Amino acid sequence: MSTDEIHPRPKQPEGIDLPAPTSSPFTCAFGVTLIAAGLVTQWIVTIVGAMIMLIGAIGWFKEVHPDNREETIPFEDDPTPITERNQKVLHLMQGKRHRMRVPVEIHPYSSGLWGGVIGGIVMAIVATVGSLIEHGSLWYACNLLSATILVGVESQTVEQLSQFNSTSLIVALIIQVVMSVFIGLIYGATLPMIPRFPLLFAAAFVPLVWTGLTWATISVVNPALKTNIDWLWFIGAQISFGLVAGWWIINTEKIGTMQNWSYLERTGIDSPGVPSQGGEQS
Repeated sequence: MSTDEIHPRPKQPEGIDLPAPTSSPFTCAFGVTLIAAGLVTQWIVTIVGAMIMLIGAIGWFKEVHPDNREETIPFEDDPTPITERNQKVLHLMQGKRHRMRVPVEIHPYSSGLWGGVIGGIVMAIVATVGSLIEHGSLWYACNLLSATILVGVESQTVEQLSQFNSTSLIVALIIQVVMSVFIGLIYGATLPMIPRFPLLFAAAFVPLVWTGLTWATISVVNPALKTNIDWLWFIGAQISFGLVAGWWIINTEKIGTMQNWSYLERTGIDSPGVPSQGGEQS
């Protein structure tokens, strides 16, 4: 009788037991975040956050009690032996680009500036048209925008908001110009980092997110103003801004970032005879 028959060798494990992946901790953390956000926005956000946190906590508890949930990860096969190759590594030569950070090219800041200005004009036109259709006045949307700063305007009646007011007009113009330029610059810096469908991001995603944040916060900041806003026209104005500003920025010629520039180019030192490594428009 052989030794293996008398003392059988223990069976080799087919893999190693590791904790099974789970999304419960992230779900619980997301619920806690919503609870905190609801304290400064809407109570419904806190309720939804509490429900999500409870779901995540229960799932997390089931993952570790009474025993940790594990899965067997099979061992990999023996690695393929490395064979010697008579090939050389291509080294970085003069004039070639090194490993770069994304984005490699960006839109100039002026494109975001002009995109915001043009988008703001189109947005104002859409809001004015909506004001004229819904209330028969060109000044309703203008007075409503100024109510975000001026005290007492939000409590006025629809007839009062439909009348011309020079102070409200000046304040609304300042708000519109500042916000349009600011959002346009953000678009100019953000859109080069969107890998696919940047126009959809500018015309749909950002306006809808901005509308949701406005709707959630305005109930706390200025509840009386919320009842006077025509939300369909508000969304239409936001989308028109994003569409026009995004289209303008996307169709602007890009320039290379300074990571491709040589030290002499970055410092602005005139260096005749030294080839340029970056900074040119593409």
